[in-house]
Amino acid sequence: MAQTLVQGLESGTASPRRRPGVRPAVAAAHRWTSIVVAGFLIVIMTSGVPLLFGSEIFRVSNPEIYQATSSDSPLTPQQALEVVNEAHPEFVAGNVIDDEGVYLVTDSRLNQVYGVDAGSGEITGEGSYYGGFPGLMENLHAFGLSSPRFPGYVPWLGEPIPTLGVDSLEGTTRGVAIVGVVGILAVLLVISGVYLWWPGLRRIGSGFRIRRSSARYVRHREVHKVVGIISVPFMLMWAFTGAAAQFPQLQQGLMTITGGEPDQLRRVSWDFASVPGAETIGLDEARAAALTVVPGDISNHTLPDPEDPAAAYLFEISGAGGVDPYDNAILHGNDWVYVDKYDPSHTKVVYSGDGVPVQNRFYEEAVYPSHFGWYVPTWARVLWAVFGLAPAVLFTTGLISWGIRARKRRARRARATA
Repeated sequence: MAQTLVQGLESGTASPRRRPGVRPAVAAAHRWTSIVVAGFLIVIMTSGVPLLFGSEIFRVSNPEIYQATSSDSPLTPQQALEVVNEAHPEFVAGNVIDDEGVYLVTDSRLNQVYGVDAGSGEITGEGSYYGGFPGLMENLHAFGLSSPRFPGYVPWLGEPIPTLGVDSLEGTTRGVAIVGVVGILAVLLVISGVYLWWPGLRRIGSGFRIRRSSARYVRHREVHKVVGIISVPFMLMWAFTGAAAQFPQLQQGLMTITGGEPDQLRRVSWDFASVPGAETIGLDEARAAALTVVPGDISNHTLPDPEDPAAAYLFEISGAGGVDPYDNAILHGNDWVYVDKYDPSHTKVVYSGDGVPVQNRFYEEAVYPSHFGWYVPTWARVLWAVFGLAPAVLFTTGLISWGIRARKRRARRARATA
């Protein structure tokens, strides 16, 4: 990654200096951009690897929580919430999550988790989903250490960037901007890397060759180009979806190019406010209201902030008859519905695949979820983890090759001037 290795990516033997055109400029841009962005990219990509298995790590680390028993009349989410409130009156619940036969009653940050057996109605244990190391990785990977919700928060990175007259940048923190810019530069690195790798149709096989018996320089160069080219689908997907998560204009641009509906993303608004009334409705009543709007299975029930009179319930729903691309995660569901905490008839569908153009739906339910790989089993997600480490391999092999080549050039110049 730190080394373009132009001659190694070409099929011929001529020196790159004899080849006019754009290739030398692309090679230089690829090399120096990779040197600048490599450290950030390696940290961001590597920190994402443990997040691929966040749900599995939590379940394995807290086996006592998952002691589910069967019952003909299991608890409802509201009853599970009441069990925890009675046992821990000082605890402020933020979510009730239905996971593998137990309810996880958590705070709003998922730092404190109580398990409630839906069959027996007993609290089975407690743990932390985003506390400690997992929370630090989440903050680093998704927010560039700019979120005070997670460990590792750096106040300077949490400061907003100048909007420069762009309304959509309002509230974007420095950390989030860094993550987004690194994603954009990674897209350019992937595209330029493919251009430099291309050996021509007649020599396509040479682009996948690693000669272990060759000199150290050639061996590292060929490892660099082979790892780079086979990583392209994952690297391009991660880079674009990661950047678009921070800068939605990129997704809007993609929808414009592919014939989708760029304005659809703007209509996915999370703005919703309860209209204060005499009494609040309970979780079970709000849940029933959400399911009348979008039928399916609810995994996560986000509770309204008790200190905010305008806060509302938010439900994550796996739509009936559809495929949930987040199915293997604790927080799954690909449809979101708000319900007024005072009035069950006041609802809002934040997102549902119904009536959405196929290009938009493909991105929302196939391309973007590929960033996490939660639609495949745990064992298959190992492939995501392997490719998540690709930037470290590319940087190491590119840097070694570049160093060897630079030393040889200095030696030639020294001999020429001797």
